[in-house]
Amino acid sequence: MTPKIKSIDCHKLVNSRGDWTIETHVELTDGSVGVQAIPDGASKGQNEAISIEPEKAVDIVSTVINDALKGEDPFEQDVLDEVLISMDGTPNKSHLGGNSILSVSLAIAEASAMSKEMELYEYLSVLYTGKKKMRHEVRFPTPVFNILNGGKHAHNGLSFQEFMVIPSPKKNFVEAMEMGVDVYHQLKKNLTADNYDIDVGDEGGFAPNGLTVGKALTYIKSAASEKFKPGEDVFFGMDVAAESFYKHGKYCVDEEELKNDNVEMGLYYSNLIKKFELIYIEDPFYEKDIEGWGQFFKKEGKKLMIVGDDLVVTNTKFLSMAISQSLINAVIVKPNQIGTLTETLRFIKMAKENNLATIISHRSGDTAEDTFIADLALAVDADFIKSGAPVRGERVAKYNRLLEIYFKD
Repeated sequence: MTPKIKSIDCHKLVNSRGDWTIETHVELTDGSVGVQAIPDGASKGQNEAISIEPEKAVDIVSTVINDALKGEDPFEQDVLDEVLISMDGTPNKSHLGGNSILSVSLAIAEASAMSKEMELYEYLSVLYTGKKKMRHEVRFPTPVFNILNGGKHAHNGLSFQEFMVIPSPKKNFVEAMEMGVDVYHQLKKNLTADNYDIDVGDEGGFAPNGLTVGKALTYIKSAASEKFKPGEDVFFGMDVAAESFYKHGKYCVDEEELKNDNVEMGLYYSNLIKKFELIYIEDPFYEKDIEGWGQFFKKEGKKLMIVGDDLVVTNTKFLSMAISQSLINAVIVKPNQIGTLTETLRFIKMAKENNLATIISHRSGDTAEDTFIADLALAVDADFIKSGAPVRGERVAKYNRLLEIYFKD
């Protein structure tokens, strides 16, 4: 007999930034249980799904959504997600809350995987492709390590939000992890030797005061060069998060006393590309500065990944626009930007059908209980995964989940 949804309940818990979030439990009639905590970002796109207050979300999940889905078939993921979308009735999930809806959507998938005695990534691959992914078919993503923080992830006067070390995709997952750990510790040594503080930001990367963009990249390149060859073994990336310093039509990089228009900002990036082995620039322009995105992609799109995050917010509507106007060649995937698993999988399919690189990403406010994105990355053959620096429990939990699967017979 096919199991049904027996109950859905929710409670508050604290995330890595010390803020309240929610965790939902979905129990099936066969005893299978799915549990899902919801992350939250500090830097958000304007078109993301809305997270409502945790107390309100707890109530909505445990009453309204529980009443609506109790007794339903948990294996009809797309049907249940459409029910949730229809119940909300808004374009940004503001009625029931994107956090409420997503917690239920993902927990249903986890309970279903348990019921079918599948690994979560195996079950997600069934939802994505219609067939179970066998262990020998698994392709591991390349980890993208945010090892130096600025922007809204730190309070150090550095405008750009993330500076990343990216192992060559030719490396296997364990080799890539070892590289990230090595470069992180070498960077710590180098910053300490030069009397910079080594406090860390929201995602575990160092957040020293007194750096410029060029200095930050120089320190990361120097740390990587101790054991690895930049441009061959290891590469670099930035999440600019340009919205955070876009003011009155100008990009204000205060630490360098710059007030650039989009043409000047594009030239600024081009100079960095010439000096450093950059293969990744995320959100280089404000999400509404379509002209800036288009000009930069036309000039540099064949040299590196130009990555849309705030621009597309895991939403096929905005992704379709970005594709049609040739603005990006890679996308960030964050399920909590859109609010359901089904919509997330549709977004990934559209990206892949248009030959965009896919990067599955955490959020700055996360929990060590939540490793969902690791399984999602495997299920959809994601090219990369972003889970911060190789430190802090809520960051390494995702990397360690991938290692667990990697080493499993």
